[in-house]
Amino acid sequence: LPTLHRYLRLRQRMMKVPKLGYEDLYAPIIQGLDLKYTPEQAMDLTLKSSAPLGAEYVTQLQQAYKDRWVDFLPSTGKRSGAYSSGDVYDLHPYQLLNFNGAYEDMSTLAHESGHSLHSYLSNKNQPYGLNNYPIFVAEVASTLNENLLFHYMLEHTTDKKVKLSLLGSYLENLRATLFRQTLLAEFELRVHEMAEKDQPLTGENLNQLYLQLLREYYGHDKGVCQVDALYAVEWAYIPHFYYNFYVFQYATSTVASTSIAKSILSEEKQGKDQARQAYLKMLSSGNSDYPLVLLRKAGVDMTTSQPFAAAMAEMNHIMDQIEELE
Repeated sequence: LPTLHRYLRLRQRMMKVPKLGYEDLYAPIIQGLDLKYTPEQAMDLTLKSSAPLGAEYVTQLQQAYKDRWVDFLPSTGKRSGAYSSGDVYDLHPYQLLNFNGAYEDMSTLAHESGHSLHSYLSNKNQPYGLNNYPIFVAEVASTLNENLLFHYMLEHTTDKKVKLSLLGSYLENLRATLFRQTLLAEFELRVHEMAEKDQPLTGENLNQLYLQLLREYYGHDKGVCQVDALYAVEWAYIPHFYYNFYVFQYATSTVASTSIAKSILSEEKQGKDQARQAYLKMLSSGNSDYPLVLLRKAGVDMTTSQPFAAAMAEMNHIMDQIEELE
């Protein structure tokens, strides 16, 4: 939490607001900057940022875009959000997006493209009974592509405001994917514990529990971020709570993908590709082994605290960069 609170205080300073409120987390961190991308630009930049994964990966993703695996634009009656569906074994994956041109929309394309290539490679290399990879590794493929896009964009940007916006967006992504999902997982666990103790799961009780966790995580009582009581009901619109303990795997996957991406990018500069090959083998492994084993073969041991420590170190490094640019 100290790392999260450092980010929240930094965000307050950058936004120049006297007090940071929970609702302020959904406002742009940099004023007067409206980055816009067309679907064609988003595809081009996603392909370029995927280069560290090798020519074969990029060529297949390029073919996917050419063959219209992706439904980009919002339309009447189209469901909200974004997802990649690769459940049909003998057919390529399809992506649903609601692309509005923001950097976050391009990042979403990179995210869902990671899922699509994961499905494609697993279906191609595994028999039907072993192709459907576990969720514990699924979000590694997606968040790693987001990580590569961020580093590519940062490396090819000279404008100070754009750099600050990219760095801020990356921090916000870590806040939402790592800290927020852990909060949601803790809420979900506590709800099940309440049920096991025969405590009533009333709306009032669930609101009280959620608000308590929200204020603890966001430092409400420490004056870090004000969380008004109306946000107690935020839990009610999150569909993942109706699945089988889904949300914590966003956090673990982000930790794993941060570590793997760092190794791939580091080796690329040295002309090596061991980390990349190990990662591509994981993408091709489907459900052929336990997820912890798959990740260990890809170069990250999730039974240790090292990947989490590395993610926290990267988050603090990003904040150091912002403070240098401010």
